[in-house]
Amino acid sequence: MFDPERLTAELHRELGAVRDDRPAVRHAGVATQLRLAGEVTTAGGRTVVRAEFDTPEPAVRLRRDLTELYGRTCGRGDVVTAGGRPQRYLVRMTSRGSDLARATGLVDRLGRPVHGLPPAVVAGGATVAAGIWRGALLARGRIARSSGRVRLLVTCPGPAVALALVGAARALGALATGQETAGGHRVLIRDPGSIDALLRATGAPGVADLLLRCARVPEREPSAAPNPMLETVNARRSAEAADRTAARVRWALDVLGPDAPPLLRAAGLLRIEHATLSLSRLGTLADPPLSKDTVAGRLRRLVRCAEERAGRP
Repeated sequence: MFDPERLTAELHRELGAVRDDRPAVRHAGVATQLRLAGEVTTAGGRTVVRAEFDTPEPAVRLRRDLTELYGRTCGRGDVVTAGGRPQRYLVRMTSRGSDLARATGLVDRLGRPVHGLPPAVVAGGATVAAGIWRGALLARGRIARSSGRVRLLVTCPGPAVALALVGAARALGALATGQETAGGHRVLIRDPGSIDALLRATGAPGVADLLLRCARVPEREPSAAPNPMLETVNARRSAEAADRTAARVRWALDVLGPDAPPLLRAAGLLRIEHATLSLSRLGTLADPPLSKDTVAGRLRRLVRCAEERAGRP
């Protein structure tokens, strides 16, 4: 039986037990955990690190990593259990001076907070990508199921963090999408192969195997049988629309030639190369990744520019 809460707790337990001796990877994980689930403040000559988690494993791991990575500048770190339901686990660490704040990378040299992930972590690329995603999953990651399909979700404090996670997922061979919802920002992974690759890369092969077994077990209450005729009609319409769009984009690039604006040209080439992909999937392939609306807007502007050029005497 698929139980999202149980699987999420198992994910946190398995990731919490991972040991990676590379300082850069551990630092990336700590910085990501603090950015998603905590805060670093400096006041009155003291630095305070505070983070909050749903399960105890991420809290214990963060306290250990803070002590081992920045032990020379840290004071005592504690994990306490907060009351209420659901139960929460808090990590608190205090040190004298601002060395700890700067060491985490979440505060710059002038004491100003960094809004995304630390620049040094983002610049680490594939080398620290597993650490970034391990920290993200421990901090605000969860497993869900929607329309019969498994989803991997990470809630983010802002678009800059979501964009960094999308890039780190790509470095691990996974397709992730940043989304803005009514409640804020999040990163979503839908593709089963991408979920499997990311879980194994971050150190959760046990959960990856559990998800594979769950995928083989049908739901007890399957949805109504699909209508083959309707599916055929929808597929044909989608294919025809994709062909028309690709043809218009190809025509626009031919008309504009080297005068096509670089950003619009890049979007057009992506559309031609991947004519069957949705705009959302197309946006994940862009560098940097783009939203669905941005891709659609650039394609419209590309065609409009070509129409204006073609209409000149």
